[in-house]
Amino acid sequence: PVEIAEALCIHQNEYTVNTISSLKHTMLILQRSSLRSLQLHRQLIVNCTRRTIRSIGTVSDNSVTIGDITVENPPIGTAPNLIPRLPLRLDFQNIESSIPPCHLSHLRWMLQKDLVLQQDFLLLGLPNLARERRQLILLYASLLGREIEYVSLSKDTSEADLKQRKEVTNNGTIYTNQAPVRAAINGRLLVLDGLEKAERNVLPTLNNLLENRELPLDDGTMLLSPDVRGEHPGGIPVHPDFRVAALGTIAEDDGTIALDPPLRSRFQARLASPVDVGDMFVTASAMSNGLLDTDTLKYLMKTVGGVSGGVSLDLIHNAVRYLEQYQDNITPRAALIAHGIGLGGEMIETDDIVAPFEVKTVTAPKMNRSSYIETTTTKAIGDLILAGFESGNSAVALVGPKGCYKSTVAKDIVDKAGVFSELFSLHPDITARDLLQSRGTDERGDTIWRDTPLTRAARSGKYVIMDGIDKLRSDTMSSLAMLLERGWAVLPDGSSFYANDKFRCIAIAHPPSEKSWITPEIKTMFHWINAKPLPRDELQEVLSGLFPNVSTDTLEKILNLQEHLHNVVVDSDAEKEAMQLSLRKIKHICRRADQNPEELGSIIHNCLMTSFLPELEQNIVEKCLARCGIVTNDKKFFENFFSQQYSFTEDPLLNSCKRSASNPLNVPTVEFFPNPMQENVMRQVLVSHSVGERALLITGYQGVGKNKIVDNLLSHLNCEREYTQLHRDTTIQSLMLSPSVEDGKIVFNDSPLIRAAKNGRILVLDEADKAPTEVVALLKGLIEDGQLSLPDGRVLCYDESDIHGSNHIKIHPDFRIWALTNPAVFPFQGNDLSRHMSDVFACHIVPPMDEESHRRILTSYGKGVHPDVIDKLVKVWEDLRVAHETGVISYIFSVRESVSTVKHLSAFPDEGVQTAIENVLAFDRLDASLSNHLNKIFRNQGIKMVTKEKVVEAGRGVGGISTPKTRASSP
Repeated sequence: PVEIAEALCIHQNEYTVNTISSLKHTMLILQRSSLRSLQLHRQLIVNCTRRTIRSIGTVSDNSVTIGDITVENPPIGTAPNLIPRLPLRLDFQNIESSIPPCHLSHLRWMLQKDLVLQQDFLLLGLPNLARERRQLILLYASLLGREIEYVSLSKDTSEADLKQRKEVTNNGTIYTNQAPVRAAINGRLLVLDGLEKAERNVLPTLNNLLENRELPLDDGTMLLSPDVRGEHPGGIPVHPDFRVAALGTIAEDDGTIALDPPLRSRFQARLASPVDVGDMFVTASAMSNGLLDTDTLKYLMKTVGGVSGGVSLDLIHNAVRYLEQYQDNITPRAALIAHGIGLGGEMIETDDIVAPFEVKTVTAPKMNRSSYIETTTTKAIGDLILAGFESGNSAVALVGPKGCYKSTVAKDIVDKAGVFSELFSLHPDITARDLLQSRGTDERGDTIWRDTPLTRAARSGKYVIMDGIDKLRSDTMSSLAMLLERGWAVLPDGSSFYANDKFRCIAIAHPPSEKSWITPEIKTMFHWINAKPLPRDELQEVLSGLFPNVSTDTLEKILNLQEHLHNVVVDSDAEKEAMQLSLRKIKHICRRADQNPEELGSIIHNCLMTSFLPELEQNIVEKCLARCGIVTNDKKFFENFFSQQYSFTEDPLLNSCKRSASNPLNVPTVEFFPNPMQENVMRQVLVSHSVGERALLITGYQGVGKNKIVDNLLSHLNCEREYTQLHRDTTIQSLMLSPSVEDGKIVFNDSPLIRAAKNGRILVLDEADKAPTEVVALLKGLIEDGQLSLPDGRVLCYDESDIHGSNHIKIHPDFRIWALTNPAVFPFQGNDLSRHMSDVFACHIVPPMDEESHRRILTSYGKGVHPDVIDKLVKVWEDLRVAHETGVISYIFSVRESVSTVKHLSAFPDEGVQTAIENVLAFDRLDASLSNHLNKIFRNQGIKMVTKEKVVEAGRGVGGISTPKTRASSP
């Protein structure tokens, strides 16, 4: 038997020395039993059931024992991929010390309910112990060799996930069995993880299956209990070994679990309490390598004992192993908080490092790190990530404020590893299924499942960067627990696999706010690292390296301003966040200051979008700028414009950025009248475009000419444009792909985004604030990280080193994104896009029209209108602007409306100014208070508003109706 074990292990080439030793021990025990055949020897070993641990139970050819419970002829699984693997660090020689007594008691109870009483059972406990309950179920199934079907429940779980899902093939429609049905037919253990997370009207679907072992299926067949199978020969018998093992979490606040009473009554439940501290000490000592002294272990156990709600034993083992490996580099406290163990929400950070790490790194030849400057802090963060991986964790969470090098460090880690990576940009609408596979169709129109970046990385052993895990619902995120904790992926298409040993996941997130997204269950899934903003000296080092042409004096002013803004005190965190200068924002400022250092103040105002901040915050920013010696002065441009020393069309920068259009039809043509305000904005946008900004956010009130500015600039640049207007119903899928039906098949055509990326065009996203924020925020991966995964399985990439397959599309270097938005202030009804994306985009503000610019535009549109009338309109609109800024009126009267008034006067001069303006003021006619305010403003400029009686009289119309002759039969 020993030689057989060695031969089989060498043949499988997947077991460690400890496993071989345990199998030798297993075979020596099996030698004492009467085995049926050598084939049974091999089946037990290859499936790695290892059910012959005498201290837990004894397996002969026909019995299994755990404690005082013995079961004759237990079911033996025949599908190795459905039998969970035991943790390799489990000590088979000293099994009693490796598993605490309470866990042995739970295993005995599960055996009793499963194979003796044949009852469905439920393990309950507090949220902190969700990982431990999963481990217990998997340990039980692994020791007994039970095949399992696993379902992670969430709010997205539907009836189709529990019964059958409809698939479309070339031959018609077929139904595929889902996990509960497969488990019932094949006699497997069905594990329902997170019973309390599913919608209450979904799980009752299984009530009859739990009670009577009957379930009607969508394809017309029916699962029947084997007891009544003879009476209904058309049914499918439920295997007698089928059992349901559920996992549920008890709420900490009221100590209950919200289950439908009929569902609850069908389970036998057991409360899995935290492991006693003394037992923790024994098992931690047994599982460790003996490198920690007794005092350190006592400190760890004392700290764990003070955690409310308990701590998963598996986490303690991970923390002990981590501390053993790096006890010279970190403190025992740091080892605990890195694994989510602590009295608060602390995470390990660079301050917890007591000595530099010595981690293995590889300098890959494919790396292009010209835009990355490593500092002491970023190196320390990178070392913490690598140390987390080397200690056995496959998933690390990097948490920090936006714009503080998280994505850059993650990408650098991938480069150092010398492997390809997958970027998975997350958003709130993503479901638990979408995390692993997405629905699609092939070239024949058949429905298929496509692997997501996470699944592709797990299969092939790549790194995956999951950007934005804080955006997901907690039940959606926890559906990945099995993959991230045990490396076992159970996919929506019904298949499952164990992740490649080289698979690594770096999750990126923002810190928790008032309502923390880090739930107790999510806390057990990652190795947690906190990223703080770079200190000033390192930040200056990075900026000096990236922008060597920016003067030291300018950098000092920018860094001084950052410190002043960081130290301001305001009422809310959101208001303070809007005034902060993240590393990304500073890089945007430096790129433009490199070209126009004299406009530093204006650049900073655009970056912070100061014009749309509340008055108090505007004053704070102005004071901070003054203290730092930064002056805002656009007078020089206007002086040059009015003295005709500057012409936008003759700007050398414009000529240097011109392109050659392959399709002139895509180059916009627009009627544009030169004026200083809009040409100044065009000049600023042109500077950002020339320095290589991939994305611009152009914000302004309605009617200030955002579209005209963009179209006129693109026309002068001879740039091809792809235009798309976003709205409330815009989805991530519609932004990336455009589905259509051709010859009875669903075909996904390239959207304007994809066409622009492939052909190097400018993508103009109009009304970007009207779309859900997560739709536009998804572009962060494309803009900052240079990668975006499409629903059809293709991947857009900037970097050629990331292209390693036919499904990867190289992004044209001339591709740019220009988003047009309104500010997130009343009365606009859009989303606050600037709050979430202002550091990703280079921001530009289109201000309200100044009087001279306004006069030039009205004069151009109103050729026959007297200049005095135009002057009155300009002054009235200026007074209306001031009234809005002071809060007298809420609506912003725009140039679009004054142009409409001038056009009316030009076409119908006899109707007078009052009648033309009435078309603008009709919205507010029934608001007496507002009408009085408007009347005063117009009277100040010598314009009388039309009285209400005259408005009614005018509405009666003048003259008759003359229409073309129609047929006699027409009314």
